[in-house]
Amino acid sequence: MPFLRCLLVVLLSVAVSQNALAGQQTEKKEVEGKEEEREGIIDYRLRSDRDAIKNPFAITQHHQNYLLPVTYVTNPNSLGNENLTPDNVDNTEAKFQISVKTPLYLNDQKAGGLYFGFTLTSFWQLYNDEVSKPFRETNYEPELFWQQNTELNVLGYTFNTIQAGFNHMSNGQSGLRSRSWNRLFASLLFSSKENLYYVKAWYRIPEDKKTSPMDATGDDNPNITDYYGRMEFGYGTRFGDVKLLMLIRNNLNFGNNRGSIQLNLNYPLSDRYDLMLQYFNGYGDSLIDYDRSQERIGIGFSLKFL
Repeated sequence: MPFLRCLLVVLLSVAVSQNALAGQQTEKKEVEGKEEEREGIIDYRLRSDRDAIKNPFAITQHHQNYLLPVTYVTNPNSLGNENLTPDNVDNTEAKFQISVKTPLYLNDQKAGGLYFGFTLTSFWQLYNDEVSKPFRETNYEPELFWQQNTELNVLGYTFNTIQAGFNHMSNGQSGLRSRSWNRLFASLLFSSKENLYYVKAWYRIPEDKKTSPMDATGDDNPNITDYYGRMEFGYGTRFGDVKLLMLIRNNLNFGNNRGSIQLNLNYPLSDRYDLMLQYFNGYGDSLIDYDRSQERIGIGFSLKFL
């Protein structure tokens, strides 16, 4: 997909230019004789999270929430919907994600405690009139985790959040279309003034081997960690008003290395909404596609995340 890569390079160049322009402007201003520095990249998000959690009527963002009305993907899998075939599945589709969390128990004023999170990611053949615009795949991801928020500073880095918990991921299908797995995970979020870093590792809970392809109790995808990966690394930064979030997954098998990279580029449209460009390359864009190498680029809108 040379065109998609060229488009991504152009947009990233615009972001870098934005950063250069911002660098020419003064980031500090005099307020009553004192310098006021720009807030750290993750500070506003964490503070807003803690304020919202104190409201018993509110739920908060977990992972990013977005709608990409137009995406283009290579090598889409038609297996996820009975009306789709390799001949009629479209490369152009919509993608959206809804992700929320709510506390079940809080143990301190920093909003540490036990949380329930839920993420839904859908791939919608919105422009496929031939088969009545079906959903090609939807992934459901409930999780239960303990979160501890810290303010530990080491060598200029703030260790913001530690999480550990249980994650289930499924596409809600049965038979040959079924994909699911369970994991125990631990993650760490830390940041400097302009950058944030995120490391997550997991252990897949073993399942029994299927006795037949239609066995409902056996392992749907025994080799999923070879493709989806065993750990994830995230990096976020800002170029003026533009924010970049990068997620890299890897199977840590250097003899047969697989994984993925995803880039989310956000530009503010208002205090609440961003314009978003997303690029993905690798394995595991969805569960039904976990063992397919794919490339996707899409544009749309997201709730402000950073």
